[in-house]
Amino acid sequence: MKHTVWLLVALALSLGCSKSQLIDVAMSGSARASSHRGMHVGDRMILAGDLHCHVLPPDAPHHVSRELPEVLSLAKDESLDFVVLTPHVPARFFMDDELRGWVLRSQQELRARIARLEPSLVVIPGFEYTDHHYGHLGLAFADPSEVLEGLTSEDARAHPARFFERWVAQGGIVTINHPVNRPLPKSPFHELASDLSWRGFASGPVPPEVAWVTGHAQTLETFNTTVTELRDLFVVGEEDRSLREAAHLADHVARAQHRRFAAVGGSDSHGHWLRATTFVLASERSARGIRDALAASRTCVRAPEACTLEVRPVGGAWAGVGDAITTLSAAPTTTFEGRATGDDVTFLVNGAIVARVASGSVATFPVPNDRCSIVRAIVGRSWSSGIYVNCF
Repeated sequence: MKHTVWLLVALALSLGCSKSQLIDVAMSGSARASSHRGMHVGDRMILAGDLHCHVLPPDAPHHVSRELPEVLSLAKDESLDFVVLTPHVPARFFMDDELRGWVLRSQQELRARIARLEPSLVVIPGFEYTDHHYGHLGLAFADPSEVLEGLTSEDARAHPARFFERWVAQGGIVTINHPVNRPLPKSPFHELASDLSWRGFASGPVPPEVAWVTGHAQTLETFNTTVTELRDLFVVGEEDRSLREAAHLADHVARAQHRRFAAVGGSDSHGHWLRATTFVLASERSARGIRDALAASRTCVRAPEACTLEVRPVGGAWAGVGDAITTLSAAPTTTFEGRATGDDVTFLVNGAIVARVASGSVATFPVPNDRCSIVRAIVGRSWSSGIYVNCF
C-alpha cells in the first residue's frame, strides 16, 4: 500500500497537482476501520465518528477544499454515525472584540447550516483553537455565544483561563489535538517541519490558560489519521509511533492527576477524504450520548474492537472501558481477568504489556494495589481508553 500511494503521489507531481491535492492522493489510500455495525457492550452501542474535521467555510479556501455537503457525503460513505466540525479559530480570540465577533458570527452561521440538515448523521459544531506557540485544541459540545455571555474581553485578558473554565462548566469537551506531533525538519511537506505538539506537557512556565487546559482537558487525540498515515508511516517509517507515545502520555496524565483522560481520534482532514477515527460506547445515538461517552472515557480509536475490553478481579464483576475499580486487598497485587472481542488481544497495565490472547480467550495478569493503574487493550489495530483501578 505504501509504495502504491507514493506512485500515485509521483504521478500527481508529474501532472502538476497542488500540495493539497498531493495530500489528498496520499490520504485517499489510508486504512479504513473494520465495521462497527451492530456492536454492543452490555446496553451500550458502539458509534463511529470523527472529532477533528475541517470545513469550508469558516475555514479558508486556501487551507480547506471541502464544504459541508461534501463532508456529509464522505461521512455517510465511511459509515460514520457522527462528525465534529472543527474549523480553525485564532488563539485568545476571546480577548479581542473584533476576533470575538468573527468567531461568534462564523459559528452561528455554521450552526444554522447544520440545523437545516436531515438527522441521518449527528453533526456537532465545534472549532479548533489554534495556538501556534503552545498547540491546538478541539472544542465542542458547548455554545460559544453562551460561554462568552458575561465574559468581557477585559475580563478574559485579566483571567485568560476563564473561557475554558466556562466551556467545561457548560458541558463542553476540550480535546488536546495531535499532542506529540513534533517537527520533522527533513519532511517533504513544510507543515511536518512545524511543532504542532501540546507544549503544556513540557517543563517550564506556560500561560495560565495553557496550564488550566493541561490539567482539565477531558480527551487526548491519541490517533490522528494524517499524523499516522502521512507523517509516521510514510516519512518516519514507523506507523504507530505517535499513537503509541500519545497513548502512554494519556495513561501517565491520568495516573498523575487521578482522573479520566479519554483517548480519541481525528482524521484532521482538510480535503476530499474522511475516516472513522473515534468509537464511543454510547447509551443513545445523539450529541448528548456521544458527549457523555467522551466525558466518561468510554472510547477507543482507529477501529471498534478495543471498545469491547472488559476486566475484573478474579471472581468479581466485569468492568468496561472508562469504568473504575477499587481493590480492597492488602496484598501487593490483585490478579485480574481480561477479555475482548477480536483477534490478537494485547493487555497493558500502566503502558506495559502483561498478556496476549486470541479472541474469546480470557487473560490473567496482576494489577498493583498500592497505586492508580490504567488497564488498556490493543485489539488488532484498535486501541482502547483505560479502565481505572485504584485511581479515585
